[in-house]
Amino acid sequence: MFSFMREQFSGLFVSTAAHALLLMLLSVSLMSSPPRPALRQIAIEATVIDEGALKRAQEDWRQQVQLEEERREEQRRRAAMEEQRLKERAEQERLQRIRLKEETEKKAEAELQRKAEKEREDLARVEQERQAEEQRRKDAEQARLRAEREAELLVAMEAEERLMAAEQAGLLAQYIGAIRQKVERNWVRPASADASLECIVHVTQIPGGEVVGVRLG
Repeated sequence: MFSFMREQFSGLFVSTAAHALLLMLLSVSLMSSPPRPALRQIAIEATVIDEGALKRAQEDWRQQVQLEEERREEQRRRAAMEEQRLKERAEQERLQRIRLKEETEKKAEAELQRKAEKEREDLARVEQERQAEEQRRKDAEQARLRAEREAELLVAMEAEERLMAAEQAGLLAQYIGAIRQKVERNWVRPASADASLECIVHVTQIPGGEVVGVRLG
């Protein structure tokens, strides 16, 4: 539309200028030439220019230029708005990708920590079981050794008791014989006593063979 109006206005302007120039040339030629015999009339085709139409055409052209500029300005404004919208959308998408990446990394880190904690717990449980088993083994070994020592001690004590009993039995017989001989040597029979008279002597003896008491009865 704008190009069409411009072409119409340019054509109108050129046509008007050409006719005006032709009229000026004719006027100058008539004024400078000497009187000549009447010439034959020549028909000249001229277009009458309406000044109001010219002004309206100019005003229409200015309006078209203004409208075109406004249209271009509106296009630039919309393009800027669209560019800003796309930038904001791209920024939101970038931030969303960052958030998703951070969430993914946090989840992965949490999963690693959970697995590490479970592994530590499993190792601790295995170690506790191993220590408990080791303690049971040590307790059983100590109980076995203690039972063996007690059995060996019991056997030794029994052997010692038997030895002591055997020794004491031999010493007792010796002590009885020695005491009997000493009592008989020191016994003074009364003159009026019957030959069948017997006397019971109670002797108290401590370990080591020492006599600490004698009682008749």
